[in-house]
Amino acid sequence: MFILLKLQITLILCYILIKKVFAVKNIKEYERMLKRNRITLISSIGLFLLTFLLIYLGIENENKKLPDPIKLSDFIIDDKKEEDVYAYIEAVTEPYLFAVYEIDGEEEKNKFYLVMDRDNYLYIIYMSETEYNNLNLDDVNNNPNLLLGITKKIPLDIKTIAISSYNELMENEYLTDDNFEDYVGFVYLDMVSSLNDSSLYYIGSFLTGFFFLILISMYLDLIIKNKRNLRNISPTDLGIISSELLQINEDSKESIKTFLLDKYLVDMSYSLVILKYEDIVWAYLYEKRYNGLLINKCIKIVDKNNNKYEIANTKLILKNKDEKLNEIMKNLALKNSNIVLGFTKDNKKNIAEKIKSLKNQ
Repeated sequence: MFILLKLQITLILCYILIKKVFAVKNIKEYERMLKRNRITLISSIGLFLLTFLLIYLGIENENKKLPDPIKLSDFIIDDKKEEDVYAYIEAVTEPYLFAVYEIDGEEEKNKFYLVMDRDNYLYIIYMSETEYNNLNLDDVNNNPNLLLGITKKIPLDIKTIAISSYNELMENEYLTDDNFEDYVGFVYLDMVSSLNDSSLYYIGSFLTGFFFLILISMYLDLIIKNKRNLRNISPTDLGIISSELLQINEDSKESIKTFLLDKYLVDMSYSLVILKYEDIVWAYLYEKRYNGLLINKCIKIVDKNNNKYEIANTKLILKNKDEKLNEIMKNLALKNSNIVLGFTKDNKKNIAEKIKSLKNQ
């Protein structure tokens, strides 16, 4: 957070410096760019706070005191069908495994069992292997197992298997489709799910945290680029740039916010870029794609220090965007005939050698 604050202060100081030199109407695009940056920062802070709020709510929900459980037999006798009701069973029989779901050919660790209490009520319970192994199975009749869970509606397939399995166990047809609800009820006891389930809170916090990282990365990238581009520009040079921008008719300004001045290239289509033409060594058209889908077009600029910039970022809905980009490329060549245009393997190799040579001078 200290680094973030330091970078933000630096950006503000840079903005104050430019505002002193530039006429207000000439930095309208810069102010718009700063506004976009502030919106990105505010949005990222909002997502950051929301992430911790969701985590807090999830923890609070998990720690929330459970209500007193109701006896499941009373719940069933009253023909109740509500789900997610906290209930208990005092089982006096060893759970009888009768159904388990499979995923990709492997059995789940959570399985369906049949149990009975002292009143000979029959129940379906859903529990894990760990819970089963922790039960008292040796002296269950004298020391019943207290089974706690929440009510869930019995699925049709589990009902069918339960009828078949119980009748096979008892070697008689006790249960049928007609009397199943009278003996077993409409719900089973789910000992796996939590009454205070916080999974949605944690999933939400993961998503908001993920988007926070994206936005804060975008913001840091923007202010670092702005700081880098302003670092070597003197107030005198800014004054020259300001006077030249003053002479540009507002209606004639490119919608992609790229201005080719006398000695400088100024771009405000994404971050602030101010470059001397003599420092530019390479320029080429670049397409941004995501999963093969074109999302943006721009011009890549490489300077003599091998710094890379994206200028003339276009909106896909912009008319004649290809013509505008080609026009900027053509004008760049007129400003500095030494700029290499276009992306090829040979150009890439030659530029790498040229930059290496310039660094050794």
